[in-house]
Amino acid sequence: MITTRRASLLWCGLAILATVATACGNSTPAAQTPQAASGILSVGVTASLGKLTSLNPLADNLYGSWIARQLIYPALVQLDGTELKPAWASSWEVSGDARVYTFHLQPGTWSDGKPMTAHDAAWTATFILEHADKAAGLVSFALEGVKSVKATDDRTLVMTYTEPVADTVLTLLANFHVLPKHVYEPHAGGDGSKILAFKPEDKLPVVAGGPFTVTEFQSDGTTIFEPNKGYYGSAPRVQAVGLRVFQNDEGLAQALRAGDVIWGYGGGSAVAASVKGAPGVEVVTSPSQEVALLNINSNPKKSGNPELLNPKVREAVSLAIDRGELVEVALNGYGKPGRSLLAPFLDSWIPADLQPDPHDPARANAILDELGYKKGADGVRVTPEGDRMAYSVVVWEEITRVAEILQKNLAAIGIELKPDIAADYTAAVTSPDGKYLDFDMAFSYWTEAPDPGGMLRIYSCSSWGSVNFAGYCDKDFDSLLTKQRGMLDRAERTAAIGTLQKMLVSQSRAVLPLYHAETVHVVAKGWNGIDTDRFGPDLWTQISRGQ
Repeated sequence: MITTRRASLLWCGLAILATVATACGNSTPAAQTPQAASGILSVGVTASLGKLTSLNPLADNLYGSWIARQLIYPALVQLDGTELKPAWASSWEVSGDARVYTFHLQPGTWSDGKPMTAHDAAWTATFILEHADKAAGLVSFALEGVKSVKATDDRTLVMTYTEPVADTVLTLLANFHVLPKHVYEPHAGGDGSKILAFKPEDKLPVVAGGPFTVTEFQSDGTTIFEPNKGYYGSAPRVQAVGLRVFQNDEGLAQALRAGDVIWGYGGGSAVAASVKGAPGVEVVTSPSQEVALLNINSNPKKSGNPELLNPKVREAVSLAIDRGELVEVALNGYGKPGRSLLAPFLDSWIPADLQPDPHDPARANAILDELGYKKGADGVRVTPEGDRMAYSVVVWEEITRVAEILQKNLAAIGIELKPDIAADYTAAVTSPDGKYLDFDMAFSYWTEAPDPGGMLRIYSCSSWGSVNFAGYCDKDFDSLLTKQRGMLDRAERTAAIGTLQKMLVSQSRAVLPLYHAETVHVVAKGWNGIDTDRFGPDLWTQISRGQ
């Protein structure tokens, strides 16, 4: 994701747009020749993006959680590059009206010996749908457009969408991880909120249905995943996976150089820059699936600084930002200036005329001058009502360099920016009580899903109080967002997606794209099967030490 304060919530795999057959479904992959498990796969993540606060996917959305859920919870489908593949579902069919998908599930058992059935999937999906704007807010995007899910028998799951859906929407299901009903249901009473406090790691080994289960758990240390003997698919080729959390980029880089870590998962530009040229490791990059955003409070009822609701003021803020400097300093050059809230790997959905705002402080100053905001003796502008243009921006400690650049940029146009390092990011943005009355601006960072609807849904009214970090709510936006999901004509849907982006980025300017970081992994040489284009259990079962 990531607690939502770091907000990489949407997608932590590296697959891109996928297409699924719409007639007879897909067949089970050919069985792989079993190989003796060899070695321990050590995977490193940094605490800023990968700390494991919980193995409960409803409560944690950092990289570490996304790795964990691929390892321990079954998914109906998975992604292999551009292709949607079976996972727990061996095949599926779609109805003639493109609204109903029927999934046929492989037989399996949970690691505690209980049967793993379609009823587990139906319960998980129903809970998510019923609590999409509350307890399930971090994962509800995976069921975008789903009306209902039911099990017709132990091995058949029927998923009905509210309207016909474009085939790319189905790729979101790679993020739908099924929970063991008998474990989670007792914690889901009332309004569902109590389920967020449930920590499956408190009782080890964790009940799992994926290729691994957890036998040791350390939020800030090393979590051990050992093969799940009841797994329905191909057995893992490693003896165990160790997910190790490092407190900073250099700690991970040192471990990679020393050979103590095999895979720096989503290590990022700082780690890549540190290890570049070191023997025994290689840097693997792919088109960015990520976006950093400056969100501006768009709630018209907010308690102060009403001038920030003016799109012209927001335009001046955007023109003041030096995105090139952000890319060089924050990303070590591994990225591009932000032009949309959609990432570059979704380029075909982004209008060609939606380009990064230039760094033009002269024009920004002229806009504010025209609006009557004059600079005071201290260089900070004052509104006609006599209020200083001094604002806070909610951030977390690890992005201090970004905050410093934003401070410097805005100071050049007479705006004072103060970083608010929040212990609870979501609470700081949505306070009080999910009403978005207190904050001015907030930095957020997302790694995105292959269908654009998921990212756009963040700024819908239904996402208030959870992942909507701009307090943005527009009925016209929501109406078009719902309509685009059912547009089966690609050109028509592309136009609608483009309009939605412009409503946020160039019209209301509720969201200012800052930069798109390239997806960067660092991997050790001498291992087979580390395929960073994959997302799902097969990624983890195919990895082995080289012979």
